[in-house]
Amino acid sequence: MDDVDPDLERWLTQREVEVLKRIAMGQSAKEIAQKLKIAPRTVERHIGRVRLKTRTRNRSHMVAYALSKGLIGCTLTFSFYVEAPLPIF
Repeated sequence: MDDVDPDLERWLTQREVEVLKRIAMGQSAKEIAQKLKIAPRTVERHIGRVRLKTRTRNRSHMVAYALSKGLIGCTLTFSFYVEAPLPIF
């Protein structure tokens, strides 16, 4: 991504960015830990550090901030699915 905020890119580690992307996909700390083969508490520490570095209030704010700064793209694959079609009103 060429339009990434250079300060944000410099402040976050590769692991923090990976965790942030997985948070944006809707994964829980436990799910992220299983995928990355690290402890769930380590994932929570990464999330806490990203929130401090980005000065965001919660996970939703953190993801919105990262999207606005170009750190993560909008072409994420979400980790949930719908079993039945949703009704149209």
